[in-house]
Amino acid sequence: MKKIAAMVLAGVLAAVPVSTTGAAEFQDGADTQNFIWAAGEETSTDTDESKGVSANDSVVEGLDKPLVFYPNTYYKFNVTGAGTQNTNPVEGDVRWTPLYWSLSLKPQESDIHRKWEIGSAKGIYTKVERAYNIYIFFQREEYTGGIWEKNDIVQPVRYQFNAAPLTEQDGSYKYLIGGIGYKILNEREVSVTGLAAEYNVIQIPATVVINDKVYKVTTIDKNAFSGNKEITDVIFGNNVTTIGKYAFSQCPNLRNIRFGSRVKRIGSNAFAQCTKLRNFILPASVRHIDARAFYQCPAVKVIRINSTALNYVGKKAFAVNKTVTIRLPEKLFARYQKLIKASNVYSKTRFVKY
Repeated sequence: MKKIAAMVLAGVLAAVPVSTTGAAEFQDGADTQNFIWAAGEETSTDTDESKGVSANDSVVEGLDKPLVFYPNTYYKFNVTGAGTQNTNPVEGDVRWTPLYWSLSLKPQESDIHRKWEIGSAKGIYTKVERAYNIYIFFQREEYTGGIWEKNDIVQPVRYQFNAAPLTEQDGSYKYLIGGIGYKILNEREVSVTGLAAEYNVIQIPATVVINDKVYKVTTIDKNAFSGNKEITDVIFGNNVTTIGKYAFSQCPNLRNIRFGSRVKRIGSNAFAQCTKLRNFILPASVRHIDARAFYQCPAVKVIRINSTALNYVGKKAFAVNKTVTIRLPEKLFARYQKLIKASNVYSKTRFVKY
């Protein structure tokens, strides 16, 4: 039975939860103190023990477990101020309303964050688990005359969170989802970097979910699957536009490829020297085929080009073998034949209209 990676072709695959762009960030080493106060420990003694309510009684949820700070990953956390769940207050009751948080005990305006999320655009890379201090500032309010009234007391309480170990790989973190590796290209797109295990059938999905955000899978990285001896079939999702150079070169058992409907560019040597590769169809979207893209693939008998926008064919891109037949659309036959011949194909290459 064949092993299949990314079972859903055009579906959505999930990874680590919670991500929101524009959230507050911290940088590695932002809190360099050599001590960590216990979670919920006050930084002053201004409390309301007579009322049984202290800012120290406030509860923070979401920072209790070590967080893996991948690039562009933001974690939500919840703060419940002490006394804020008092639904039947009486005269003199006190509550502490969360205002903002900071990594500094005495923050400047630029260090103040009012969105209850934390993360880093660049990621936090550390070989060992590291602890950080976070200060949450609470506004003291007292129930007087039937309403909650604020006073001038704003009190910080120190908590802590831990950054879990994370190692940088080639300048960017590789997310592993459904057996396939990905890296984030921008706010909307990811590229495929390779495999986490051995599979025969590779199905590249149209989208993936990373940190609760949907990304289009648009690119196959250079060398992503080069030299893989297990792959027999590749099915591209319909958002893949670019297949990088050497992406599937020298895959000795690759037999079948099915391109998605949006592939525009096939990089140099992308499928070169795949000795068992069979017939395939290039979709209407293809515009650019780089040098030696399908160089020396002896098992290919027929290539059908459905493209209506092909405008570049690199040197020996279709130098597949000496007996290949290339089927071209009738209306574009003369133009495409000239373009492909100029790229240097074998003299016995046949061109057929359809």
